[in-house]
Amino acid sequence: MEGPHGQVGLTPALEPVLEALHHLLAGGEVEVRITRRGHTSLVQELRQRVDDATRQVNQIQQQAGCSLFTTV
Repeated sequence: MEGPHGQVGLTPALEPVLEALHHLLAGGEVEVRITRRGHTSLVQELRQRVDDATRQVNQIQQQAGCSLFTTV
């Protein structure tokens, strides 16, 4: 989000990403292309956070003996 007080909006660069996500979540298929790479260490940190969260969810599911998330 960006913009002055009372006029905050979605960062324009993020709009097509969210549009694609909406289509994917609604059963569509999308294609993503990176046009300029971000800061390498930050990209790696964010990827590591996703990996950690995924591992934690799987551990919780195994400990609970049931699925917290199901596929539709």
